[in-house]
Amino acid sequence: MAGEYERPGKPSGTYSSAFGFIYIFNLVIGVGALALPKAFSEAGLALGTVLLVVLCFMSFLNTTYMIEAMAAANAYTRMEKRRTAPSSPDIQKADESLSFSTVKETTPLIGPVVEKEPKVADGGSITSPDDYDINEKYEMGTMANMFYHPVGIVLYYVVICLYLYGDLAIYAVAIPKSMVKAVCPDVELNWTSVENWTSDENWTSVVNKTGIEGTTPLCLGSVTRQQAYYIFLAITVVLLCPWTFFNLTRSKYLQLLTTILRNIAFILMIMVAVVQLGQGKHAKPIPPVATLRGFPVLFGVSIYSFMCQHSLPGMVTPMRSKKHITGILLSDYSLILTFYLILSYTGAFRFSNSELLDLYTLNFFTRHGQIVLVIIGYFLVLFPVFTLSTNFPIISITLRENLKALVKVLMKPWLKGRDFRPFIDRFFFPLLAIIPPILLAFATQNETLLVSITGSIPGVGVQYVIPATLAFAGKYVIVKKYGKGKYLNKHRSLFGHVIFFVLVMIWTVISWILIITDDALKIANHTFLE
Repeated sequence: MAGEYERPGKPSGTYSSAFGFIYIFNLVIGVGALALPKAFSEAGLALGTVLLVVLCFMSFLNTTYMIEAMAAANAYTRMEKRRTAPSSPDIQKADESLSFSTVKETTPLIGPVVEKEPKVADGGSITSPDDYDINEKYEMGTMANMFYHPVGIVLYYVVICLYLYGDLAIYAVAIPKSMVKAVCPDVELNWTSVENWTSDENWTSVVNKTGIEGTTPLCLGSVTRQQAYYIFLAITVVLLCPWTFFNLTRSKYLQLLTTILRNIAFILMIMVAVVQLGQGKHAKPIPPVATLRGFPVLFGVSIYSFMCQHSLPGMVTPMRSKKHITGILLSDYSLILTFYLILSYTGAFRFSNSELLDLYTLNFFTRHGQIVLVIIGYFLVLFPVFTLSTNFPIISITLRENLKALVKVLMKPWLKGRDFRPFIDRFFFPLLAIIPPILLAFATQNETLLVSITGSIPGVGVQYVIPATLAFAGKYVIVKKYGKGKYLNKHRSLFGHVIFFVLVMIWTVISWILIITDDALKIANHTFLE
């Protein structure tokens, strides 16, 4: 509540821990996982499994840092309010009235002692572990402004904006790409004649195994698949981008619907793959044990698939009890890891790497055969269209607001607290949010590469660097201002020792070096936009 101190421990949750477990699970399982089977197959069974396990652990570790930072933000705000709150004469009068006029003859001479609230000492206040209850929601940006140095605040917004740009670019590619698959005739990619034909990722040409280049496949009339992609991309821009100029929130009913559809889609993909494996339909050849060239792509895709740290405040804060939050997170991550491994293994054994598409849902699309499989195919191919279309305006608006915050921080000496001019606020920032990802979607349809880059570079910052630095910066600020004895964080991470922080930073640097080197080689080989 604004302007009013809320006592620690006051319940503010809206759902139980069991529902919190479900919400966090659904938060992590996203469309990014649709790129897992292809990336997993490229990396190989052993390397893919090890990498998924390691990245799952690293994501869990940094999730505990995020919980610690949220608790520290709650405690810091409470201590600041007590430190700065002036002594109230009304409270003193009330105390005197209680001490004299309300004492009756029936009051026991010796009874339970009720102590007054201790006065605040210089630079601090009386603190208990309950001060670290997570009752108020503090988003990443709020905590960054609370605990970071001004340079850190700028870097935070830069990383967040880059990540959101990548998100929008992935969405802008996936939607028209799925529509092309649903509308355009097959180019003999139903795997019954895959020995005769293959298709490049952009669907611009069909190459026969003999090495003779075929004609450009048509979609509708004289419209090629490439042209159809651009048409559907333009429709996406016209229908979804205007929402960036307005304020929009996602209703809980729409969120529930997308969650249900997402879970149905993933379960169907696993079931169909298992059934077809049972029928003797499997990849030829079987996936390799390990392929180092597949490491960078799987790394980025896995980071993107385990991403949830930036949305944790909205998921965890409403929970009525956070007593077992670490156990809940560990259970969620264990289940998610199992789910991803099943999805990846069934996909890698059902389809060869040359057959697997960037969007795994596209592998199940068919216009022929059993009617059930045709219906499932259409549902799966259109699933990303619906879910991503509902998310696109929300992500673009979030990016718009973060761009505003970044510019405000950079131009603080010149703005001096003033707002942006109406044209800048209402037109420039929305255009700045939507133009770059749309141009990127026009330049490439390689969604695996987009997911890899988004997950590997800004994604590593959002999932690793920001949670770890927020947790340690929060502790540093509280200890420096109030003393070491005031940091009684009952939600402190199990990995609170500085050695784990150092390991996270080393892992981050190594990851960035590997990914940037791989991307540089792709650019040098002219494969970046394939």
